[in-house]
Amino acid sequence: MFDLYGNERLTKWKQFRDSLEISQHALSDVAEFWSHAPFVNPFLNPHEPTTWPDPWHLVLDSKLDDLAICLGMLYTIKLTQRFMNTVCEIHKSMLPEDHDSKFFLVVDNAVLNYEPRITHDSSVLQQFQTDIVWSSSALPINIK
Repeated sequence: MFDLYGNERLTKWKQFRDSLEISQHALSDVAEFWSHAPFVNPFLNPHEPTTWPDPWHLVLDSKLDDLAICLGMLYTIKLTQRFMNTVCEIHKSMLPEDHDSKFFLVVDNAVLNYEPRITHDSSVLQQFQTDIVWSSSALPINIK
């Protein structure tokens, strides 16, 4: 999808979201899908959720930092019938081996974006301190 532009990219993203409705491994599919996103240096401010892009602008934009990739995963999940009411959180941490903040999407008992392509059990977050940057009870925009 990330090598497409404009409406083609949005159409491919919609097709992918539709496939999640019946997928046996939907969260793993989301982790794999977003592992192909082009990555840039941090630019989104985690402390100002009201400035975060809406789902469609995020998908159309090629400026995807770690937080934007978590948002992409979140939007992908929440824009499905299957997961629209699922509790989701974005966590932030400074991992010992990184100099920049790392962001994780927590969905039910799964953690996405800890490692590309892999979904981990939420127990992985017990290895280090995290702060919740965003939770589904504080949705920054109306994505329904």
